[in-house]
Amino acid sequence: MFATLFFSTPSFAAGIAVLNFELADFTQIDDNTEEVVRTASLAPMLRKSLADEHGYATVQVPLEAYENANQGFGYLFEHTDSATELGESFDADWIVITRLHKPSFLFSYLIVQVVNVKAKLAYPELIVEIKGQQSELNQRGIDKLAEKIHSQIKQLSRTSSP
Repeated sequence: MFATLFFSTPSFAAGIAVLNFELADFTQIDDNTEEVVRTASLAPMLRKSLADEHGYATVQVPLEAYENANQGFGYLFEHTDSATELGESFDADWIVITRLHKPSFLFSYLIVQVVNVKAKLAYPELIVEIKGQQSELNQRGIDKLAEKIHSQIKQLSRTSSP
């Protein structure tokens, strides 16, 4: 019983949906298949980090529902009302819109926007830069991003509580 008090899921994070990362690859290579595969691995890593390290209950959004809501590259970043509706349809309290921005072979940026589904509010983007060998730094960058998301939600939950 004592452990339950300290390790239970935070009430402000009852359900968090992390959407698949969109890839904005500006490196102009002919075959970026490897980058597409790497990008596809990021959302599951972020979901796991948020659940394991911060106690969030993750909400799965089926690919078909995500694709129907996301009417094109960057749409959900620009139309957070659609992201909110998507989150509502799966009973998520928070929805995280994600993007991998790769302007160079030397570095890339993990970019997310956290949306409070119940309040219908989007908060400032959170960004983590990854430099060097991308594959070696993915988990470290994801963990740093999860910490930023957790801190933002914790701060927002504190300021919105009576």
